[in-house]
Amino acid sequence: MRTLNDFRDRPPLTHLKRLTTKDGVIQHADFEVPDPSFGYSIDDNARALIVCLWHYQLYRDPAVLQLAEIYFDYLKRTEKDGGSFHNFLSYSARLLDAEGSEDSIGRAIWALGETVKLHPEESVRAEASAMMKRTSLKKHLEHAHIRAKAYIMLGLAAAGEVEEMKPWADLLVEAYQKENGRNWHWFEGLLCYANGALPHALAVAYEKTKDEKYLQIAQKSFDWLNRICRVEAIPSPVGQAGWYYRGREKALYDQQPVDTADMVLAALKLFEITGKEHYQELAVEWMNWYYGHNIKGLSLYNEATKGVYDALTPNFVNENQGAESIVTYLMAFLELSRVARQNTDA
Repeated sequence: MRTLNDFRDRPPLTHLKRLTTKDGVIQHADFEVPDPSFGYSIDDNARALIVCLWHYQLYRDPAVLQLAEIYFDYLKRTEKDGGSFHNFLSYSARLLDAEGSEDSIGRAIWALGETVKLHPEESVRAEASAMMKRTSLKKHLEHAHIRAKAYIMLGLAAAGEVEEMKPWADLLVEAYQKENGRNWHWFEGLLCYANGALPHALAVAYEKTKDEKYLQIAQKSFDWLNRICRVEAIPSPVGQAGWYYRGREKALYDQQPVDTADMVLAALKLFEITGKEHYQELAVEWMNWYYGHNIKGLSLYNEATKGVYDALTPNFVNENQGAESIVTYLMAFLELSRVARQNTDA
């Protein structure tokens, strides 16, 4: 098992670069080989932009800003009149949809907020800020997609828009209060994908406001999620082949890297705001899911390609190494790296 200190050094961007063209990061791969037939998505390019910004914040490598420019250009290219975004582009950079999903729009706004906060060039920060202001946030408040609300909240928090962030955090609180009950401490009547994003967002809301209700729900929901997502004490994110509906059996497979990464991000944020070492230990334990600390004992990280397999399946791993798998892994790695370096410097 890897320890926190094993994440001090920068992660290799080899596979992210392999998937990246002048137009963005390609969604899918056939094993490690980019598959252009699926084109690009704003989901992956937004998170790749966050990866570059977090990487630059830690290591000040100017080459990473060249990658960031590609991903930021993708967001600019897919911006719609009227305050929204497209999601998909073909390999020839042709728009493939009328409008992106709520989650994809939320991730785009999160990436813009991180750009406002972290990009070293004032002109880029100003452009990202202008894009955020053009986004019709009130329209998205009305939608039911709770993860999109969490992503938008994270973007507003990153950009320093604390007052604008609060209504989004309050919507998460309302959802939790509606569904929370005996043996079910969650925001919905099911656990599906990217579950850790919800307590992560509320932990950030507490960090920005010091409102105790955000922290209480962030901790209670994360602690419950961490208990539910285990098999014989081993980290086991909800399987995407069926999910977990209240009162039914939890799907064990296919476990995906995005779910593990979100657990790492949530645990680290709770560690930072509470000082409880337990959360830091959980973050490292969940990160080890990638390296074989899972119910199959199989590594999802490919040491040779520096990519991440797309899923843990009933029989083995899905050996394709797509964009979502690597960008979410890198986000988790970089946050662990940041905390490890802070611990050493303290």
